[in-house]
Amino acid sequence: MKYILALSCFVLSLELCAQIRVESERDREGNVVLTAINSSMSQYTIQVEFPVLQNLRVMGGTNLVAVSNPGQTRIGTLKPINENQSSNYSYSFTYVKGSIYGKSKVDPIYLIPVAEGTEVLGMMMTHLENTIRPDAKNDMYVGVSFRFDNETEIVAPRKGIVVEMEMDREEGKENLAFDRGENYIEILHPDGTISKIMVLKGNSQKVELGEEVVPGQVLAISGGENYENGRHVRMTVTKVEKDSKGKLTNTIIPVDYFTGAENKKISKAQKIVVSHPSEIVALELSKKEQKALGLN
Repeated sequence: MKYILALSCFVLSLELCAQIRVESERDREGNVVLTAINSSMSQYTIQVEFPVLQNLRVMGGTNLVAVSNPGQTRIGTLKPINENQSSNYSYSFTYVKGSIYGKSKVDPIYLIPVAEGTEVLGMMMTHLENTIRPDAKNDMYVGVSFRFDNETEIVAPRKGIVVEMEMDREEGKENLAFDRGENYIEILHPDGTISKIMVLKGNSQKVELGEEVVPGQVLAISGGENYENGRHVRMTVTKVEKDSKGKLTNTIIPVDYFTGAENKKISKAQKIVVSHPSEIVALELSKKEQKALGLN
């Protein structure tokens, strides 16, 4: 028999709330087993708190943080402290996309997600608040933009799995500065971070949800011709962290891009001729994957 006593899900939308559920079940020994049901393609980090915890202890500590894979994942166990006493519990949970425990064997270097040979103007994006309010001076880091002249292929910046995409929106109004309805593709990387690549041409995707991609693999075709700054692609990389209060948060982080002569973070506007050298492509690939691509 399953006991789901106090279940709450703090999320930004009903759509997200439907993606993750946490259920509890007592086994024959009186342990309470917590299971996450994840209906998405992505990993999620879940934080479970226990407002009521009577005669039970959380295995591994008082605050349960675990990673939920697609499908069902056992995320924790509550064990009785005294077998001769009754026990009771309630719990609530929050979650964010990505894995807080993910690790990479190497320091990752990101390809500029545009076809080789394309000349781009790379620059840090400005916070949306500065676009809406000209007098605002919000310098929070929100990702990188790469501008170019002609329609081009958009590629995977690193190895990973395609976990989410919205690609059914057609070009709308002209002279846009920003559009909340942009087409995008998200890739989950081996270290638990997620790249989100935005401003893509509607229905131009070359990959499928759940597909594993390699650096430089074509994802879609660029969009942005109806923007005031012309064709471009925008990219953010998010990492799961804990904030100052110990709560889970997704932070947009600066990353190192291969810019031709060196690997560095994009800050000031700079022109770059995009290249995807084999040593960068091979950085996170297995020997089998390298062989399949003719890299060894």
